[in-house]
Amino acid sequence: MSSQSPITFDSTLASVLSYDFRVSSTTLGQSIATKFAQNPDLPGVIIMDNRHFLGMISRAKFREQVNTAQRENLYFNQPIQMLLDYLRIPALLLDQNCKISDAVNSVLNRSKELIYEPIVVIFENKFYRIIDIQTLLLAQNQLFNHAQNLIHQQQAQIQKYFQSVEYDKNQVRECNKYYQTKQKEIKKNYDDFLKIKQQKIFETAQKITGVNQDFLQLSQLVIKETNKSFHSISSQTNSIRANSNHIQQISELIYSDLESIYSSCNVIAKILQQIRHLAVQASIIAYQSQATPQSFSRVNAEINKMLNQILNVNHQMNKNANHFRFHAQKLQDIAENETHIARSILLKLERAELVIKELEKLIDSYDPNLIILIVEQAKTMRPELIPNLISNLENLVSSPEENSGSSSNHEHLIGLIEHTLRQKNNPSASDS
Repeated sequence: MSSQSPITFDSTLASVLSYDFRVSSTTLGQSIATKFAQNPDLPGVIIMDNRHFLGMISRAKFREQVNTAQRENLYFNQPIQMLLDYLRIPALLLDQNCKISDAVNSVLNRSKELIYEPIVVIFENKFYRIIDIQTLLLAQNQLFNHAQNLIHQQQAQIQKYFQSVEYDKNQVRECNKYYQTKQKEIKKNYDDFLKIKQQKIFETAQKITGVNQDFLQLSQLVIKETNKSFHSISSQTNSIRANSNHIQQISELIYSDLESIYSSCNVIAKILQQIRHLAVQASIIAYQSQATPQSFSRVNAEINKMLNQILNVNHQMNKNANHFRFHAQKLQDIAENETHIARSILLKLERAELVIKELEKLIDSYDPNLIILIVEQAKTMRPELIPNLISNLENLVSSPEENSGSSSNHEHLIGLIEHTLRQKNNPSASDS
């Protein structure tokens, strides 16, 4: 007999209480009757022949056949194979891994005469055991009880969830009421805030209008004075360029004269060489002639003296010419530098003139009604953008001392005007 394990939904026949009562086909009926008498719980006997299953006889069928003295004497003294052949009741064989519910279905699908017949369970290595139908039904009843307990637990859990959901619903209702109240308060505060901010925008816009008028007057004055300065600077720059060109021409003429001086010096050097050569020849002739040597010596000395003086003069001329060339080159470099500076000034003047022209276009396109458009646009602007707009407008009208040396306010103003013009020309852009 095997012990029964706790029954769950995954339990199989291996978990159900079973009995191991096997005999050979030659066992006498008396021996089996004795075994049944000794073990009242045995549901039946398995007949095997050398590990080959032959059949199964239940306790009920065995008692039914030996209930009289005549049959008792017949079957007790004969092998059990005789009773098995007489009954010919097919045994219900099920695997140990068969679920309990499936086993019960198999039992109930038999004929009425065989419903209460025990079943034979096949274990590993073809090991056979017997399970009583009552035991199987009790196991199924445990499954039902287990399922009912789970259902009760789930119902209790569901009821708990329902209570929690109902509590959450009440909380949501209270939060909804609180939210509606707060929403009304926020809407009222927002309307008041919006009115104050719109009034502040209007006042700031009026200040901006005054600042714009001052800005226009100042810009016109700057343009007028700048044009005068541009004209004066342009005239002076052209004069510098003309003087630089004149200096460069003079430098080129000086270079030409220096070349002539160098040529003259070279001619003088050649003449000196010839005079020296003639003096040497004269000395030789005087030495060979019968003239007095003292006279030729004096003449030779005078010639050498004159040669030395001419050489000194030629050396001094070369030195002065080199100094003259150095200063002429420096003068030419200065002229080229002045020309480059004048060209750079003219380029910058051209750029400045372009900037002034753009400023004139901006002044010509100025519309005093832009501020009114900005105020109207602020009424349809998203609330979170209004503080930024007010901050930008306040920066535009801040004191001149705070904004000295900076053009950021004017840039903000120009950007704000351009943005308003774009919205005026393209109303759909305000939606984005």
